[in-house]
Amino acid sequence: MSESPMPLVSIEEPPMSEKRRFPRYSIDVAVKVKVKTSSGISSYCYGRGGDISEGGMAINVSHELSRGKTIHLSLTLPHCDRPIECDAIVRHRSHFRYGLEFQGLADHDRELLLRACRALGVIQQIA
Repeated sequence: MSESPMPLVSIEEPPMSEKRRFPRYSIDVAVKVKVKTSSGISSYCYGRGGDISEGGMAINVSHELSRGKTIHLSLTLPHCDRPIECDAIVRHRSHFRYGLEFQGLADHDRELLLRACRALGVIQQIA
């Protein structure tokens, strides 16, 4: 008597939202990006932030950024009186939309970011 084969189990990849460490919130803010060229000269470009979380954000800039590159980011969140400035690593890229991971946020900038994310979470939950 032959044994029936074990049924194949399909293991699906969890959706990206389940993989994320922090929830993302829609936002539309101006961003300033400082990039050092290979010759050591700083170059600036401006764009828009598309969504944000405690760990990073997505931006749209018409400048070539390489995955793995560290950039300096400056942005002013809604209802904040001063900009947040930090380094960020380019983790993902799709055309001129980049996924960034924040690095080296100062405590006062992290507090502004956390407050903004909480407020965005409340507002977007109501909408």
